[in-house]
Amino acid sequence: MTQYKAYIDFFASACFAALMLLASVAHAGSPGTVISTSGPASLLAADGSVRMAKPGAPVNAGDTAVTGEQGQLHIRFSDDSMVQLHAKTQFRIDQYAFSGKADDDSKGFFSLLKGGFRTVTGLLGKYNRSTYRVNTPAATIGIRGTEYIARLDNGLHVQVEHGEISLANRAGSFSVSEGQRAYVANSKSVPKYVKLGNAAQGGSGRSNASASGTQIQGNTQINANAVNVNAIAVGQENTAGNKIGAIGGK
Repeated sequence: MTQYKAYIDFFASACFAALMLLASVAHAGSPGTVISTSGPASLLAADGSVRMAKPGAPVNAGDTAVTGEQGQLHIRFSDDSMVQLHAKTQFRIDQYAFSGKADDDSKGFFSLLKGGFRTVTGLLGKYNRSTYRVNTPAATIGIRGTEYIARLDNGLHVQVEHGEISLANRAGSFSVSEGQRAYVANSKSVPKYVKLGNAAQGGSGRSNASASGTQIQGNTQINANAVNVNAIAVGQENTAGNKIGAIGGK
């Protein structure tokens, strides 16, 4: 029995190594590669053509990765970021460019159209935060080098496991720190926050406003356009601005 188990383990390791080699070869000519699938999954190209999402398949800019009922899809991108799509998800690669080093052409812009995903971000977010974003109907997600989960279900639900993300919509820009979960109902709503257990918590990501002034906590940005409004920025990398000027930030 022990001998049989050792054979199975060796075979599994060999298959994994071969799969990773295949993925690295595919990376040379495409932004991303399908690492694994479970259940129904496909890739819808910008021209409307559909192909199977099988291990080793290239994922190109303009593709929409689609998972069906109980389907999952795991994609690795050339900056070493990983995205695991949940069942019944539509995730589009809007623009992607990465040469292996920091430059003005690097970018990873995505859209979550339906469903949810879990991701570990790669080198793009480390080089320049502005080179990464995920658009959703409720808010745009930005990163500060992190691992997080995002899901669309009557609004946007996010949970940060490591690092920090930003959420930006018509209500402003807000941070969600490690150990926090947030919900954004729509593009005009501010997030609602939940602290997860005793996990470490960075900036609070909350904004408080009154008739006489505006106070911001967490890595959050606010623009106060009313005349004679006092703006106070509290926390790392915060900015608060009105018609008189801007304070805070780095």
